[in-house]
Formats: sequence, structure tokens, C-alpha cells
Amino acid sequence: MNFLGNLFQKDPSSTLSTVVIIFFVFIFITVSAAFYYDLKKNKLNEKKISILERAIKDLIEEFRSFELLFSEQKKILQDYKYTLERLEQETSRLADTSKEDSNITNAIKMASEGKTIQEISEMTGMSREEIEPIIKFHGK
Repeated sequence: MNFLGNLFQKDPSSTLSTVVIIFFVFIFITVSAAFYYDLKKNKLNEKKISILERAIKDLIEEFRSFELLFSEQKKILQDYKYTLERLEQETSRLADTSKEDSNITNAIKMASEGKTIQEISEMTGMSREEIEPIIKFHGK
């Protein structure tokens, strides 16, 4: 305490101004150091943000390429679906035709064996109008 007392006894105004100047220099150095540290941190953060922005742009482009790929795949799948539906219809039509052909074949065979319209109708499920021409041309 004696040191402070001696400091202010010789020339109090000069000592006070020295203390104020030292205080302001200390504050200035502290603020400058904080500003420098903050500036350095901001530049680092800017670099990180820049890297993240580039990564996001790359991801967006990848998503767009996937979107195009999926849209092409969707079109191909729709084409396959259409083809499968057409094949199913054709198969169904051929099955119906085949069934009718086998009925007609059986009816011709029965007509050549001398079976009656009633017998052929019961066996094949064909109508009388369908069987009569068969008997006329293939019957005994």
C-alpha cells in the first residue's frame, strides 16, 4: 500500500494520467486481440461454410441425376407393364381360342363317330347352332 501512496504523493495528476493511459493501452490490446481472434475464427467458419455449400451443390446434382435415372426407370417399367398387360390379354385370347378349337375339334371327332347333336352339346358345351354345321360337313 505504501507504494501506491508514494506514487500518488509526488505528482498525483501525472500518476493518474499514467494509470489511465496504461489502462487504455491494456483495454486496446485486449480488444485488438479479441478482434484478431474473432477475425481468424470468422475466416475459418467462412471456409467451412464454403465447403458445406459446395457439398450441398454436389448433393443436389446427385439427386437430380438420380431423379433422371428414376424417371427413365419408371418409363421402362411402364413400358414393361404395358407389354405384360398386352401379353396377358393375348394369352387370355389364345386360351379362349384354344378352348374353342379343342371343343370344335372334339365336336368334329364326335360328329365323325356318328354322335348326335345332343350328345355333342353335352360333351362340349357348344350350342345347337354351332354343332349343326359341324355335323353337316363332318358327320356320317
